[in-house]
Order: sequence, then C-alpha cells, then structure tokens
Amino acid sequence: MDRLREMKDDSGQSLAALAGRTPYSKSAWERYLNGRKLPPREAVEALGRLAGRDVAPLTALWELAEQAWNRPRSPGPEPHPGGQSAAEAVEPPARPARRMSPGARLAGLLVVAAVVAAGAAAIPATGGHDTGPHRRFASTTGAETDVDTQCFADGCAGLDPKDTGCSGDAWTSALARVGRVYVELRYSDACRAAWGRISWGGPGDVAEVVPARGRSLRERVHYDTDVYTAMIPASDPSRAKACTQLTSGRHGCTRPGGQRHLLEPPEPSPPRPPTAPPRRDPEHSG
Repeated sequence: MDRLREMKDDSGQSLAALAGRTPYSKSAWERYLNGRKLPPREAVEALGRLAGRDVAPLTALWELAEQAWNRPRSPGPEPHPGGQSAAEAVEPPARPARRMSPGARLAGLLVVAAVVAAGAAAIPATGGHDTGPHRRFASTTGAETDVDTQCFADGCAGLDPKDTGCSGDAWTSALARVGRVYVELRYSDACRAAWGRISWGGPGDVAEVVPARGRSLRERVHYDTDVYTAMIPASDPSRAKACTQLTSGRHGCTRPGGQRHLLEPPEPSPPRPPTAPPRRDPEHSG
C-alpha cells in the first residue's frame, strides 16, 4: 500500500481531487489505496498519468495482478504447524537493495494486494451469526430501510461498514468538535452496529468507537484528512460513543448516540491566502 500511496503523493492530488479528475469516487480511491480492492486498469493508468509515469508498463503489469486476483481460491486455509493458517504465516519477501522503477513498484503492490485478498477470502467468517446477505426493515426511528448487508449485530464486530454494506443506511447519531476536527458516531439500523469517524484531521490523528461494554476499536489517519473505524455491535446508538486523539495532544468524545439524525460535518473550507502588507508610497516615506 505504501508504494501506491507514494504514487498518489507524487501526483499531488488529494482523494477529493482524484475523485474530481477521474471517474472514480473518493471512497473508491480510499479502497484502492488501502488495498481493500484491486483498482481497475483505467484507474491505475489515470493515477500513472497524474503522477507522470509511463502508462504502458503499468498496464502490462496490472494484467498480471488481475490474473492473480481472479485465480481460483481454495475452500479454506491450510493448517500451519504454529496454529496459524498458511495465509497468516506468510511473511512478505525482503525488499531488494536496488531501486525499483515506479512501474515495477506498482506491479508489486498490485500482486501483493491480490494475494492478500485471495488469502483473506479463503478464511471463513467468524465471531458471529447471520453472515450472508440480509435486507433489514426495522429502524430505530420507525422509518423503513431497505439495505442489502453482509452482517448483523454481533456478526458485524470488527468489520468494515462500507465493505459489508452497513454504510448504506448509516447516519450520524452524535457529533462533537475537537479543534478543527469533527468526530462522529455513525450508526446503521440495518446492521445494528456503530463506528467512529473523524473529518478534517491529519496523518496520525485517531478515530475511536467506544462501546458501553467491551473493547473499543481505533483507526489512524494515514493520509488525507478523514478516517473511520471498524464496527461494534450496538442494539441502539446509545450503546456507544465516538472519540478522537489528535497528534496535537488534544482529545475528546461525543455523547452516547441519540435517536435524532444529525447533519454530517461540512467540507473543510480552503485556507485563506495570506494578506499582503500595504505598500508604502515612496513620495511620503522617510
């Protein structure tokens, strides 16, 4: 992932700018950069052009990564002598001493992401029930929802709200501001799960979701300005709150979630250009 982020940094584009200059949304770029999804060939080519890379070798190497991604997967991981699955026991190869070309670095990233995704898909889901698709209709506010999801309640613990479809009916049930950073408690009626999210943060800032009982979950901003945590099961929003810990040392939390759907934080305003000092008239100086 670091290599793909390097290309993104070389392009000088934020996630929002990438979404504006390519056919892919901000959330899609977030998944590609985090290695959660193999990017389309066109997305790789677009990022290569923005970063000033030669597109032809990137395209050829992406095709190799796609073949690895689509390779048939075994029904389950092979056991490993240490009690770990084979997927968990694999260690990444040592980085070669010689400097790799940008195209080769991206190809390596895509292939590694494909192998990791294949291994993860082979591991059966654990930690809860109801792991298949669901369509939930009961809402905490009485309104009907119609959302396809991949988990429910305890089965959502530790999972990504976007990957499971739980973000489809998500709403903000608690909101606080710590400095310039907004911290939200997000909640899904369809999944009966909650998570924390921060906006306007910076690299190193932390989002956290804290349940009434049990272990809290945290996620750190690695790039850009926002991040969200994995989910915790919550029968209603009042069973959780969201917190943030900033690199500046400031920290704060929301109240436990309420039943009112709150407005999401606005987009950050661009910084104002510095005001030039007034020019002095040389005829009146001295």
